[in-house]
Amino acid sequence: MTEFITVEALVTFGGATAAAGAVTELLKPLLKKLPFEISPRIISFFAALAILTVGFAFSGSREPADYVLCVINAVFVSLSSNGGYDVIKAIVGGDGGTEDNDEDNT
Repeated sequence: MTEFITVEALVTFGGATAAAGAVTELLKPLLKKLPFEISPRIISFFAALAILTVGFAFSGSREPADYVLCVINAVFVSLSSNGGYDVIKAIVGGDGGTEDNDEDNT
């Protein structure tokens, strides 16, 4: 394998979920500096949408249905990315639960 990540890998569920999670985590420190609050869950959705849209564009998809599916897939990717973060935080934090708390994701 000569490449770390490919467009084909990026448009898979696992690749998009990992990339959306990484982008969201990288943006969190910048979001805290804004004068208003933005939920990381919203950032996660838009990161997933951008990753999937760009991935499909570079993979040669030109059908309008592909881009409609990008929006639907972005919802699932974002929810999975957020849930993955919650599970890791529960394991590392040792609280044993995965409560849905936006403050944990900031």
